Amino acid sequence: MSTNTVSKKGTGRKYTRITADFDGEAYEALEEVAEMLHSTKAEALRRALGLIRFALREKKEGMRLIVENKSGRKRKEIVTL
Repeated sequence: MSTNTVSKKGTGRKYTRITADFDGEAYEALEEVAEMLHSTKAEALRRALGLIRFALREKKEGMRLIVENKSGRKRKEIVTL
């Protein structure tokens, strides 16, 4: 993976551009997530990283990650992170 820091015109912010290799399945997943979010692949990656960062920090504090339906009757615990 290679990196390069760039400035985006008009934003006043610096970004680090990365180049990464994805196998076909991972790239398809990225495209699917970006489409579901109605966003770019870069934004999908940023959001995914934010979510995994949150989950790992909470796990470190002894918390569990649980997904449940609206009624609260069906629950799934995500145990592999």
